[in-house]
Amino acid sequence: MSLLRDLARMRTCDAYRASRIAQQFKDVTRTLSISNVFNPSFYVDEQLKIFAFRAIPSGSNCLTSYVSIETPSERSIVNLSRDYCEELQVVRLIDPKVTKLGEDYYLTFNSGWIPGGNDLFVMKIHPRLERPKRVRYRHRKPQERNWAFFSEREDIYALYWINPLKILRLRAEDATSWEMEDFFQGRPEKGLSSQLTVGTPLTQIQGRYGFVAHKKHFFFQKKIYLGRFCLLDFHRKRIELGKDWLVHSYASLIGSRIKHNDNLLSCTYFSGIQALGDSLTLGYGINDVDYGFSKHRLGELASLPSSDIGPT
Repeated sequence: MSLLRDLARMRTCDAYRASRIAQQFKDVTRTLSISNVFNPSFYVDEQLKIFAFRAIPSGSNCLTSYVSIETPSERSIVNLSRDYCEELQVVRLIDPKVTKLGEDYYLTFNSGWIPGGNDLFVMKIHPRLERPKRVRYRHRKPQERNWAFFSEREDIYALYWINPLKILRLRAEDATSWEMEDFFQGRPEKGLSSQLTVGTPLTQIQGRYGFVAHKKHFFFQKKIYLGRFCLLDFHRKRIELGKDWLVHSYASLIGSRIKHNDNLLSCTYFSGIQALGDSLTLGYGINDVDYGFSKHRLGELASLPSSDIGPT
């Protein structure tokens, strides 16, 4: 019943394709011998182009994480899985997400599901590439996936949970780790699903932060993931829900013949976001086998007065 209700309020991202950034991304991926490219995350302006993504290298069947960093003078592509799994003593590194903190650019990623508990990592990638750091939080759950980091007045925070709203703050940093502490714990909000989880990083929108959350449904014991645009008002400590549920297309809900996860029926996995003026560009994976980029007017995704639309 819940799935049918959500499907009645659906916006298909395939109808709003963002061709320019899709071509810029293709210019990166075509330089590599890879297939099954999905889950793009990004930051793009005239002087800097960053793309993080997952793919399968030629001659392998292993899903691998990459990041490409391009300035007017050079482009470098880092194979995160190859270069850092052994150093971090993990089997895999997944869900690379691009985020801007102050004037620096970072990646966040995690080690996937591991019996006994996994690990989250943060890594500065521009203006200089640094080693990954393990993110520690004493009250974390055994299996963690996506926290959305952001900066306010030189402090670094993380959106940990949506409903009830929970925000963490960076307490200490050393050469190998970030230690987070509790900053804010809200109460459950009526009308806001407790099943929403953090999807994309955050993008600034006039003093607030936009992001896409995920909601998991079950259909004959198989998982279906949908997206929903949200706004975090850090100063009022509240989450505002966007208008519609987001999916690549109705056809994508059927799933893919190729399955990397036997428990998954279909997934539009939102991994990248960037606001510019009155528009919002999204990057996402399609059933773990393909990708898409879409561009939307902010007013079509959320109830915002025109004076509230645009980046800070």
